[in-house]
Amino acid sequence: MSYFSRFYKKENLISRSLDIDEELYEELEFLSKKVYEASISKLVNASIEKLIETENIQLYERKNKSYVSRSFLLRESLIDGLYNLKEKYRVSICLLVNIAIRNALIEEKKDNN
Repeated sequence: MSYFSRFYKKENLISRSLDIDEELYEELEFLSKKVYEASISKLVNASIEKLIETENIQLYERKNKSYVSRSFLLRESLIDGLYNLKEKYRVSICLLVNIAIRNALIEEKKDNN
């Protein structure tokens, strides 16, 4: 394992505007500014990557019905993976991304307790 293996190889980044649950976005913003040396887009990419790997797609009841439209730079391979999940589970890309972020935030809270 090399020193740099924890970094991703270069890949095309594609800008996508997505509607994100406002509460989830605020938590990502906090993690990006105060906890991790990573942009919000990188946190979202990591969340999506894990969702594609695990296919842990659990619909959830939202307390707050407020969405914010945000642009993210997503790795091209992850966009392809999202479209595969969309076909397989008949769930919109925006909802898949929200599920991915929610799953990541739940795991983050578990790991820090």
